[in-house]
Amino acid sequence: MILASKSPRRKEIMTELGYTFEIAVSQKEEIFDQNLSLDEALKKVAKAKNEEIRRHYPDEIIVSADTIVCFEDKILGKPKDAEDAIRILSSLSGHTHQVKTGVCVSSSQKVETIVETTDVLFRELSQEDILAYVNSGKCMDKAGAYGIQETDFVQEIKGSYSNVVGLPKEKVTELLHAVCETL
Repeated sequence: MILASKSPRRKEIMTELGYTFEIAVSQKEEIFDQNLSLDEALKKVAKAKNEEIRRHYPDEIIVSADTIVCFEDKILGKPKDAEDAIRILSSLSGHTHQVKTGVCVSSSQKVETIVETTDVLFRELSQEDILAYVNSGKCMDKAGAYGIQETDFVQEIKGSYSNVVGLPKEKVTELLHAVCETL
């Protein structure tokens, strides 16, 4: 099996699930098709990453994914700098946002894609909370400028916790079973 991701969090989740895999990082640029719904565009990005890796590993099971954070109909990517991280976290404070992960699992014979959406409510964050986290540097490589596993910002979650980390365990397992039953 190939995990088409450099994310340490996705690697950890796949390991927790008990899978043996190699890492092959997609160089595909993540471009969202503005003509599609957000979910369909996210599936398209995950599938494009998967197809790129498939060219190098034609006989392997391949798992690819892309995670975004959405708030007020806008995609919140990884922060550009500390100021951007402060802006993002301040906007999420006391509000609900969505974490969406597009997942594509394929074999040489079958391709399955899904989008998992989780609603996340942040508690009211103080400036001290935000500055301490931003100054830790942990926020810079994460969509939405936070990692759920390393903060106490979340007041409530509706949906998959592992989706917010970067890969929905339950859905990945379902997709792997669906793809592997054809082999």
